[in-house]
Amino acid sequence: MAVPTILVIDDEPALQKAMQKVLKNENYDVGFAGNGMEGLEYLERKTPDLIYLDLRMPGLDGFGFLQKIAIKPDDPYHVVVITGHGDDREVQRSFELGVNFFLRKPLSLIEVRCLTKRCLEMKANERELRAHRNSLEKLVAERTLALFKQLHFQQNLIDSIPVPVYFTDSSFHFLGGNQAFVKSFGCTAEDIIGRTVHDIMDQDQAWVHQHQDLQLMKTGGTTSYEVSCPYADGREHDLLVFKSVYHDKEGTIAGIIGTNLDITERNKARVKAELHAEELENTNTALRVLLKQVNENKAEMENKVLDNFTRLVNPYLDLLEENLARTPQQEYVRVIQENIKKITSSFSLKLSSSYLGLSPREIQVADLVRQGRANKEAARILNISINAVEFHRNNLRRKLGLQNKKVNLRPTCSQCSSCDCCSRFFGQV
Repeated sequence: MAVPTILVIDDEPALQKAMQKVLKNENYDVGFAGNGMEGLEYLERKTPDLIYLDLRMPGLDGFGFLQKIAIKPDDPYHVVVITGHGDDREVQRSFELGVNFFLRKPLSLIEVRCLTKRCLEMKANERELRAHRNSLEKLVAERTLALFKQLHFQQNLIDSIPVPVYFTDSSFHFLGGNQAFVKSFGCTAEDIIGRTVHDIMDQDQAWVHQHQDLQLMKTGGTTSYEVSCPYADGREHDLLVFKSVYHDKEGTIAGIIGTNLDITERNKARVKAELHAEELENTNTALRVLLKQVNENKAEMENKVLDNFTRLVNPYLDLLEENLARTPQQEYVRVIQENIKKITSSFSLKLSSSYLGLSPREIQVADLVRQGRANKEAARILNISINAVEFHRNNLRRKLGLQNKKVNLRPTCSQCSSCDCCSRFFGQV
């Protein structure tokens, strides 16, 4: 351990000798100066731990010395003033110049010894405290820098998130937010700190958020809800809001962290899809109606075609076959008949039972009646007797339910559906 160094600045040899004696026995390194100038020269060579200073000396006196060294709290030494002529004004001036203690002559050697020890201990304690303070300041500076870097990194991290992120304290005052959040409201991060939703948005929307925040602070955990909010771009945005509480080190809810997901385009796409689906449904309905109508028209056409073949073609082919019996041309007629059957076979089963069980000959007679042919003419065309024609006409009246009724079997109008007969049988012709 280094030996403490003490500087005595006094022009009296007797005092220097006394100080040498009392301080040397305490194992101190003691140096002497006859006036203030010699004391300054000593300080240039060596730094003492304690200075004893006389105020009245030739040359540079004690006050001049004190003004030159300009005592500061962190100086490595204490200064003790020794004088035999000092009054209260000198004492006051000495303390104003930074003197730590004041002794009057004649000195008590015991007092000198005790004061020396106390001053050295105090300065050692000051050095230790200063070292601790410097170490603490360094540690605080390091921790502050680390915290600043961490906060800066965290801010850069949330700023890199394209979705608005923000956080509040337990009283719903904003503590911060990322760039996406402050940009959406046309402000800066500093503008929102300490403010609430009532300060940055429409009051109706602000009450919606505050109601959700109050509920979340009661229940804890997380929540989500949809809301519309005007942004700085002047447009109304649909937002899906996610919020969660965060806790302090004691586990108490300290505030809320929130994010706003812009779902405006998603909602527009959903509405567009719904309209498109509705259009498709209407189109499908129209297509089903059209398809039904086409099928009905197709069935009607098939019935008409089959009916026309049955009534207008097949009977005459049968007659032609009878007239050409046992001739080479008969085979051609049979081929035509078979081909007609093939043509009509695909929809022959669809033909309704509108013929009421009429035989082919009865259908032939009915067709000639429709054409206005008389019985004699019909008999000649069909190559049958007039009685046969009459027989078939009677069967037609019976099957059509016209017996004992004064209704002419032959149509009396230009439209087939104008008479009872035609409406039952010839309505599709």
